[in-house]
Amino acid sequence: MASEQRQRENKEIKEKALSYCERDAAPKDTTDQFKCGRCGKQETSCYQMQTRSADEPRTTYVTCVNCNNHWEFISAVK
Repeated sequence: MASEQRQRENKEIKEKALSYCERDAAPKDTTDQFKCGRCGKQETSCYQMQTRSADEPRTTYVTCVNCNNHWEFISAVK
C-alpha cells in the first residue's frame, strides 16, 4: 500500500543492504562434485555444517551457481 516513491526507496535500501552482506562474505569456491537437478550443470558451491549432535554426520549444503537451486543432504557414516 506504499506509494511508488516509497516502494523505490525500500528497494534501494534492500539492494544496498544485500551488497554490504555480499561484500563481507567469504569468497565461494565452485566445484563440479555435484550435479544440479534443475539445470543439469555441475557448477556448484557447497559448505558443511554440524547441525546435529557430535556423533551424527555433517549436513552438506549445495547451491547451483547457474540457477541458484539449493539443496542439502546428510553425509553417510562409514
